[in-house]
Parts: sequence; C-alpha cells; structure tokens
Amino acid sequence: MSDLEINIAIAGMCGWGFLSKDKFIVIPPNSPNSVQPLSTIPDYVNDLNAMHDAEKVLTSEQINEYADWLLVICNSASSKNQHWFNATASQRAEAFLRTIGKWKEDKP
Repeated sequence: MSDLEINIAIAGMCGWGFLSKDKFIVIPPNSPNSVQPLSTIPDYVNDLNAMHDAEKVLTSEQINEYADWLLVICNSASSKNQHWFNATASQRAEAFLRTIGKWKEDKP
C-alpha cells in the first residue's frame, strides 16, 4: 500500500469523511461543515503522535490483536528483532490496518 492509501484508510477509521477521492477533499471530524484538501489528514505513516491518536479508536479486543500484529511485524526479518514498543509509525500503521482488516498486500 502506498503511504497515501494507508493514511486515507486510517483517517476513515478515525472519523474523517471523504467527499470525493477524485477531487481530494475531506471532511474533518468535529467540523462537518468544513471541506479541506486531502493533504490536511494526519500523516499516520510518519507521525507517532498521529498513530497514538489512531490507536484510541480501537476496541479492547482490537487492541489485543493490534499488539499481536506489532509483535509479528517487529519480529520480522527486516526489523531485526526490534521490540514492539519501539515500533515506528509505519509499523504501527500496518498493524492498525491489519487489525481492522484493511491492509492490502502490494502485488509483485
């Protein structure tokens, strides 16, 4: 998935509404009468603070699955046995989307 696709998917779970993906305009949560460019959604892939906010929307059951995904992702060969609490924003974003069933594998 591209960074933009990841950010859009997480933003949707966090209450952002999308008027039109073709026109790149979004409706922020808490501002239903406001329409803004797509560039205003948080950069979940690169911002740990944004991911911290996203994690708050997960249910207690989802939090357990999210933690399991973080363990898998952080123990992958590419992460060299990194501990889950040092997970990058990108790793957290992947775990988040896997938890909610919206992760899409890149096609070779």
